[in-house]
Amino acid sequence: MNKVDLSDFYADTETSETRAYEHALDIEFIVHREMKRLGLSKSDLAKRMGVSLQSLSKLLNSQPNMTLKTIARFELALGIKIVPQVIASHSKELPFLSSDDSVREQCASPAILPAELSVDCDVPFQGE
Repeated sequence: MNKVDLSDFYADTETSETRAYEHALDIEFIVHREMKRLGLSKSDLAKRMGVSLQSLSKLLNSQPNMTLKTIARFELALGIKIVPQVIASHSKELPFLSSDDSVREQCASPAILPAELSVDCDVPFQGE
């Protein structure tokens, strides 16, 4: 059986909606992992955030339009900080760059996951 590389297809079909959904999944993963680490139930987290259990459930169902304020509420309730990180696009073409190869090489470095996501995988965080 031949292996199929879907990375080009994915890069060509990615939209702001699919990217937002990925971000929401990342945040949902972090929240669930931290709840487990702290031994918190959804009810406990809802109380800490000052929202109803129903509202929390809606937020944890991968809402791609999660606000920054909601993310901050998760952070404060869990005693964590979710740090955004710039990762070079997986696209081979970077149209905003000059033709200077040194700039292109700097932006094409391998992606490194934020500390929040690297805890449970083999990819080391850059600062570690």
